[in-house]
Amino acid sequence: MKKLMSIIAVALVIAVFASVSFAQRGMGPQYPAGVDPAKAQQYCKEVQPLYQKDLQLRGELLTLWSQPNPDWNAIKQKEQERASLRVDMHKKAYEMGLPYTPGGKRGLNIRRICGW
Repeated sequence: MKKLMSIIAVALVIAVFASVSFAQRGMGPQYPAGVDPAKAQQYCKEVQPLYQKDLQLRGELLTLWSQPNPDWNAIKQKEQERASLRVDMHKKAYEMGLPYTPGGKRGLNIRRICGW
């Protein structure tokens, strides 16, 4: 009986920890601490065309890289266009008062905030 009670207690503790970890993630857009949701949504609307263009350029780059004899000048041009788009997105974030550092936990994760 004691063994059964201890197994039930352990299972209950595991269930509580699992439910807490799932509850913290939540659903929908997740904003970093100190970010105004209205500003973030406005940023998403302004940046979406740039983000779509970046995805398009990424696909074109993958196509260029997969060719047997890659055109290095075209690859260099596409990489520069992508870098320019990323700088423009970070500049908009900075102008709106959002965190703009690339990557990492302190940066602006566009996919998490905008839900794309």
